[in-house]
Amino acid sequence: MQKRAFNQSLHFKLILTYITLISIIGIISVGFVYIFANSYLILQTKQELAESGEAFAREAGKLNWADDTTITDLQIIFRENIDSSVSLVLADSNFEYIADTGMNVDHLRSSPEAFVRYLSRYRDSLGARILPYGGATYAVTIQQVYNVSTQRVLGYVILFTAPTSTGIHRSLLTLYFLSLVTASFLAIAVSLLFSTGLTRNLRRLKIRADLVANRQFDVQVPVIETKDEVGDLAHSIDLMAKSLSEYDDRQKKFLQNASHELRTPLMSIRGYVEGLKDGVFTDMQEVGDQVLEQVSRLEKLTGELIYLSKIETSDEVISKSPVDVRDLLEEAASRVSGFTGLDGVKLIYGRVGDLQINVDAEKMVTAITNLLSNAFRFATSEIVISAQMQDGSVCISVSDDGPGIDPADIDHIFDRFYKGRQGKYGLGLSIVNAIVVAHEGTVRARNRSSDGDGTGAIFEILLPPCKRSRSLPE
Repeated sequence: MQKRAFNQSLHFKLILTYITLISIIGIISVGFVYIFANSYLILQTKQELAESGEAFAREAGKLNWADDTTITDLQIIFRENIDSSVSLVLADSNFEYIADTGMNVDHLRSSPEAFVRYLSRYRDSLGARILPYGGATYAVTIQQVYNVSTQRVLGYVILFTAPTSTGIHRSLLTLYFLSLVTASFLAIAVSLLFSTGLTRNLRRLKIRADLVANRQFDVQVPVIETKDEVGDLAHSIDLMAKSLSEYDDRQKKFLQNASHELRTPLMSIRGYVEGLKDGVFTDMQEVGDQVLEQVSRLEKLTGELIYLSKIETSDEVISKSPVDVRDLLEEAASRVSGFTGLDGVKLIYGRVGDLQINVDAEKMVTAITNLLSNAFRFATSEIVISAQMQDGSVCISVSDDGPGIDPADIDHIFDRFYKGRQGKYGLGLSIVNAIVVAHEGTVRARNRSSDGDGTGAIFEILLPPCKRSRSLPE
């Protein structure tokens, strides 16, 4: 039974929750109201009884208790002025029973003297009180009667009643219960409207999530706009669908570009092999060199693809440790030393601070080397490499004095297989971006002309510094 309840719809669970909460609140509040009503009625009964007793005692003090007709007169006065639910007992100055106006309870009617003897212990304490007697509870007030002229004690008047004899508390509880039932129906009606709107949106969000799971990113499922968690969830699902759609498009373009780049050297190799088979080529040395060149190109391309895939998909590839930035720059410079001096291009060290970063040294050297290799293809006379603190980050900069970056290429220059002028495979800068992102950094490119510093391009890697990193003094 419990398992079946948990398998019910959210709509049913919300309604059941509302009903349960209302029931619990109703039961608790009815109990408090009942206790409050009883306490209030008892207090009110005691107050009214004390006031009636005081008033009746003053009237009784005006009569001569030695006269037998006085008792009859007192009974008449009492019946005419006091509520019928209240009973009267008269006692003399020694607190002995004299008379009463009729007892409402059998055991009091049969032995009023015993009741008076029981009350004698309270004869010196005036006012009203609640006393148990004979299995019941009574509100009792005892008032001394003084002679108006002599101030001599004539006797006692005893007024008592059962606090539950009135039905006011029942009416109050009935009214409260009806109010509670009405409020419950209204609350359930409101909860129905609320839960219906909530579950409707959730059902639509489920449909949207199912569409995303089936790679249908462009199908829109309208959701009622709300400024709550459901609205936030709908917005998050839309962002997720957009992100997955963009990722899916990038993967498709990646496969298309990869297949195109791989097919080019393969078709070249196939052409040379078929030419050899058909006797088209006679210079075997030249053919062998051409085939070896295409194989090398294919090997380098597949190696870069595998390297890029590892960087982007595996956290275990990155093994960080504190490294001096100067050491990284010197190692990267040594790897491109073969380019230095070619076509009159020089590698120059700019300002390099005493900096340390927490990185995988081999991966970061690869990223810097790729930037240097890219710079050598475009530089006219010099390449400047530097490192310093910039806005709380370590900034490694590689700049050249070449023609700069085409403005149309800047936003796509780090995309996989995107080739600008003189580009090769379109993977070198993508690998730089993947390595830097894996180190929680950013890489950016701009033209030197944007800084008013001549022509050429500037590539900057921004990485978090180690605590001891500092810039050299200006």
